Amino acid sequence: MTDRPHIVFVDDEPRILSGLRRMLRTHRDRWDMSFVEGGQAALDTLHSRHCDVIVTDYRMPGMDGAQLLERVRKEFPAIARVILSGQTNEDNLLRIMVLAHEFINKPSTPEQIVTAVERLIAVSPTAADDAVRRDVAVIESLPSPPQTLVEIIDALATEDASAQSVGLVLERDPAVAAKVLHLVNSSAYAMGRKVNGVVQATALLGLPTVRGLVFMHDLIREFDPDGILPPVWIEGLTLHAVETSRLARRFADGREWEGHAFTAGLLHEVGQLVLASSRPAEFAGVLAHWREITGAPLCHLESDAFGVDHREIGARLLRLWSLPEPVIEAASAHHEPPLAGDATDPASAVALAHRVVEAELEPVCGARGEAAALDDEALSEPVREAVARWRRERSPRPG
Repeated sequence: MTDRPHIVFVDDEPRILSGLRRMLRTHRDRWDMSFVEGGQAALDTLHSRHCDVIVTDYRMPGMDGAQLLERVRKEFPAIARVILSGQTNEDNLLRIMVLAHEFINKPSTPEQIVTAVERLIAVSPTAADDAVRRDVAVIESLPSPPQTLVEIIDALATEDASAQSVGLVLERDPAVAAKVLHLVNSSAYAMGRKVNGVVQATALLGLPTVRGLVFMHDLIREFDPDGILPPVWIEGLTLHAVETSRLARRFADGREWEGHAFTAGLLHEVGQLVLASSRPAEFAGVLAHWREITGAPLCHLESDAFGVDHREIGARLLRLWSLPEPVIEAASAHHEPPLAGDATDPASAVALAHRVVEAELEPVCGARGEAAALDDEALSEPVREAVARWRRERSPRPG
C-alpha cells in the first residue's frame, strides 16, 4: 500500500487491459494501477482498497459501464468516474453524461487518458482533505431558485424553442449553466476543445438532449433550504452572478477573452452553492455571522469555519466538471482587488465587475458597511463608461 493515487481500469477483454497496461507503464512510478476484467471484479477491487479514479469501458457483457458507474456513484461517491467508449447511441450517451465526470472516445491516445486522470486526481479528495472538500466530489447538481426553473422548463416546452432562446434562459442560472458546461466539456460533444459559452453548449448538446437531461436525468433541482437558508439568499446570489457576468462581458467589449469573462462572472459564486448543498446549517451560521459584522469578507469566515472558502471550493468543482481553465482561474480570483481600476483580462474583468455589482446592489461575499462603497473616480474611463451603460440597462431588482 502506498500514498500514490490508485487508478482502476476496467474492461471485459484481457487484450484491451494488456494494451492499457503497456500504454501506461511509464506512469507506474506516479500511480498505483489495477487492471480488472468486468464490473463485478471492479467493485470487488473498490471494496478492498481506496481508489481515486475509475476508468471503464462502456460495452461489457453482464454489468455494462453505465451500470458499473451507477453502483460506484452510490457506493463510492467520492471516486472520479471516466467512461472509455466507441460508438454510442443517444440514449446511452445521456446515461454516460450523467454518470461520468469524463467521457473519452475510443480509440484513445495515452495522452488523452493521462490528461483526464491527472486532472481528476488533482481535484479528488484524499485522506488529508477536510470534509467539505470531499463533498465537492459528490455534488451532482447545484440548487436553483424556483422561479428560474419554471422559466427553464417553459423555454424548453416552447414549440419554437432554439438553442439560442434556451441558452439565453440558461444563462440566468449559474447552477444550470455550470452543469450544462460540465456535460458538454466532459462528453463526446466537446470534440477535444473546451466550450465556455452556454448558448454554444446548448447548441452542441442539442435541444432534445437538453430536454432529456432536464426532464429525465435530474440535471437541475430546486433550492430546498428547509428553513435553514432563506430563498431570498439564493435569489440575491443568482441576481449578483447574472449581473456580474453581463458587466464583465461589457468590460471585455469584443476582445478574445469575452466568453471566458462572461462565463466566469456567471459562475464565480458557485462555491457558495456547494456549501449550501453540503453544509447548510454550518454555512447558514457563517452567513449570519458575516451579516452581523462589517469589514470582513465572507471568505475569511468560511476559512475559519471550514478550512477552505467558497473560492477554492468553487474552483475544485468547476475543475472536476471540466470547465476551461481560464474560466476557473477568473472565477476563483473574483475577490482579488483589480489593479488600476481597469479590466485587461478575464480575471480582472470579473473581479472588477463583482466589486461594482456588490456596491450597486449589496454584498454577497465582500466586506459590508463602508468597505462596500465604490469610488467611480478610481475606475479607468472605459470601465466607467461600461458601468454607466450597465446601470442604465441592468435587470430590475426582484420585488
